[in-house]
Amino acid sequence: MEPLLEFNSVACSAPGYEPLEGVSFSLASGENALLFGIERSGLKTITPLLLGIEERFEGDIRFGGLTIRGLDYLGRLTFKDRIGYLHGDYGLISNMTVEQNISLRLEYYSEYSPREISEITERIMRDLCIVDLRNARPVELTNSQILRTAYGRAVAHDPDLLIIEHALVGQSMPDIRTFMDVLKRRASSPHRSVVFVTYEPNKFLDFVDSLYMLYNGMIVFSGTRKDYLESDNPFVAQYRSASLEGPMEIR
Repeated sequence: MEPLLEFNSVACSAPGYEPLEGVSFSLASGENALLFGIERSGLKTITPLLLGIEERFEGDIRFGGLTIRGLDYLGRLTFKDRIGYLHGDYGLISNMTVEQNISLRLEYYSEYSPREISEITERIMRDLCIVDLRNARPVELTNSQILRTAYGRAVAHDPDLLIIEHALVGQSMPDIRTFMDVLKRRASSPHRSVVFVTYEPNKFLDFVDSLYMLYNGMIVFSGTRKDYLESDNPFVAQYRSASLEGPMEIR
């Protein structure tokens, strides 16, 4: 079966981005992956490439068997419709309610009827325990409520691939239990995939099939959850122990 996502020897040295050098990995539909590393490791470049925002790179990035660089207008719309994105800034629209934030993409970029959009939005709010907040605006929400609303918006169109980038920064783990339960159900889907980009891999170990560690723009470790926890790879060992001693130069 053809991979859902492929990075083939991807190198990027575009101004404003952390360099990448020869990064390769693949992800099948229904599989989940996690990319992690220290600051300036190249993590910040992964998502712009995944989303097709940055095209100044060498190598090839394929999604659903198609090269994403140079897609025509229709191809780019189709590609973007298959991806959801949840990032640490959340980016809710301040003058819209919870319900409006979640339904926005469906209203502008789907063929659902108003009734269908309302039903989808209602189900998402119910699953995330924010139905009673439907008319609240972001300024009235707690951190965990903002996270749940942003997640609802990211998955409203049921994308094939969900990218979660640094989305739990500043969150209280007990307060986001509902979110984590909903996310775990999605990560368990045999037909949907999640890519986590994070500095805190331990928070997502139960969700992923494979982990990749970046340092100086290169993959220095790849393996399963068990491999990560038991590996004597010096980069992983230094990361796990949060030590200043090891092959990584911490500045």
